[in-house]
Amino acid sequence: MTLVAFLFVLMIIALITVSAINRMQMRQRERRLEQRRLRIRAEELAEVVTCLAQTLPNRMITKHINDMIINLQHQMLALEDKNTELLEQAIQKTEAYSEELLSSDNRASIGYQRESDAQIAKTQHHLNDAMQLVTQLAAQGIINEAELSNYLSDLRWAHLMVAVMSYIGQGDKSMVISDRFSAQAFYRKAQHLLMESMHQDPRRLKMIKELGEIVDGARTNLSKELRDPQKSNAMA
Repeated sequence: MTLVAFLFVLMIIALITVSAINRMQMRQRERRLEQRRLRIRAEELAEVVTCLAQTLPNRMITKHINDMIINLQHQMLALEDKNTELLEQAIQKTEAYSEELLSSDNRASIGYQRESDAQIAKTQHHLNDAMQLVTQLAAQGIINEAELSNYLSDLRWAHLMVAVMSYIGQGDKSMVISDRFSAQAFYRKAQHLLMESMHQDPRRLKMIKELGEIVDGARTNLSKELRDPQKSNAMA
């Protein structure tokens, strides 16, 4: 009888031990899955940041989204119980980039023009993502309504300009090889996009006018201030 009781106690202990191990393994799996989810999201945001850094004159938008990556990295660090050094280094690098974005010494080359329809679509996709992200930041109280309005306006203008300037670039290339017929088709396509847009930016009407003059042969290219995103942004 004593032996049976002893074996019963051993069985209970074994079951409790197995249950505890299973719970621990489940928590570890959940932790790894959450880390993976956060890492994938951080990588997605990093693609948006890279796109904005190459496209958008307004660096504050890029910084806000880069700061979102920092927040995700801190969440990943809180879940890490072993090798934290790599994550800590990654956080330091991302934080340094946020500071760099605010620096007046940051003169990274930016531009709207893309070389293919696939590149245009990819850039516009990231710009759409950025619009959703800044809307989330406003809902969280990180940016105010005035900032949200300005950021959305800048992003929508960039979304339009990526296609417009890419078609203008194709038109310019056609003019170089004296293919005026193809060049005019590209310029008209860019002009049509501008005419279809409801964006209130005053640069839109100026670009429509100048493109019409290019098609008519009254001028050879857009004004320099409209071609340069930095100067163009200062006009708005």
